[in-house]
Amino acid sequence: MREEEIIAQIAEGREEALKKLILMYNSRLFSYAYGLLQNYEDAEEAVAETFFQVWRSARNFKGGSKVSTWLFGVCRNVIRNMLRKKMKELKTLELMERDAVSEELPIPEDVHMVRRALEALPPTHREVLHLVFYEELPYEEVAKVLGIPLNTVKTRVFYAKRRLLEAIKEVSGEGYKGGL
Repeated sequence: MREEEIIAQIAEGREEALKKLILMYNSRLFSYAYGLLQNYEDAEEAVAETFFQVWRSARNFKGGSKVSTWLFGVCRNVIRNMLRKKMKELKTLELMERDAVSEELPIPEDVHMVRRALEALPPTHREVLHLVFYEELPYEEVAKVLGIPLNTVKTRVFYAKRRLLEAIKEVSGEGYKGGL
């Protein structure tokens, strides 16, 4: 079944269609949300709210973009609203605390280094890199998700890569010789 058909079924109120969509996109949306929020519970809340919004507004999907683009756009709006709310509630606290997540499998130091470097980037750079490299969205789709011009996406990716390399050098003590 095509994704557009699933959305049409959701618009008709079919819960089984929503369950299919959740199975298809839950982990991708969670990864995106966690990359921006840097908090497990907040990311879960953002994804749940995204699917709630999809349930409520599926009939508004006109098919002008891919379903994935629409979903990431909805998720982005949910995250922005969450961050606005937190800004009001927690003006004196850091907004994006890192959770202490215990990891069962050892992860190579290079992966930790890159993860720390990504976390050091501004949210706009983390967001664009996530959509381009992890979600493998073409620049045109990233532009639609973010609601920005295509050339702005290209510029952000360029500067995000540059800043990521700088951050990797900082966290590695200048020892990293790889490239992006």
